[in-house]
Amino acid sequence: MTPSEKQALVDLEALVKEPIPVVSLIDSFKFGFIPIRNHVARLGVPNKGLIRLPDSFCNLTLLQELTLFGNRLNDLPNAFGNLTSLRFLNLVRNELKTLPDSLSKLESLQILYLNDNQLKKLPPSFGDLALLQRLNLRNNGLETLPPSFLELNRLEFLWIENNPLDDISREILKGLEARGVNIDIKL
Repeated sequence: MTPSEKQALVDLEALVKEPIPVVSLIDSFKFGFIPIRNHVARLGVPNKGLIRLPDSFCNLTLLQELTLFGNRLNDLPNAFGNLTSLRFLNLVRNELKTLPDSLSKLESLQILYLNDNQLKKLPPSFGDLALLQRLNLRNNGLETLPPSFLELNRLEFLWIENNPLDDISREILKGLEARGVNIDIKL
């Protein structure tokens, strides 16, 4: 493990007030991490009352899976986009009000769960998540979707129920549905 990865874990442990164990499996409810080739590859920190992530967290650049289910995060560090190896990200049941613009730099991201937060909008560059296949935005306060949303060319499944979307956003969704994206609301 690199010194910056070790520091990220130490800083995170200080916030959750307990050591993060090595585990063999990560899911939405499992606390711990899985090292692969001596790097932090999978990390789960669910239901630990986190209100913020340490800045050093964004040094986990080889992290592939991250579960932060059920915390109290209301934003993410601006450098969150440094986690370019992330393929799976679970931020369900937090208190996120905004997402950093750097989120669009997560070039490997395939699955993103943001349901049950307090998001009202997404970053303008959200559509740059070119490999995104599954996206859950249910139960937020989303009123509008950025035009770049139509650029999610690999998107297969979109859960977006229980958001007060405007008419322009519904037109964007109709465009996605016409391309074969499975969407959980009637348009």
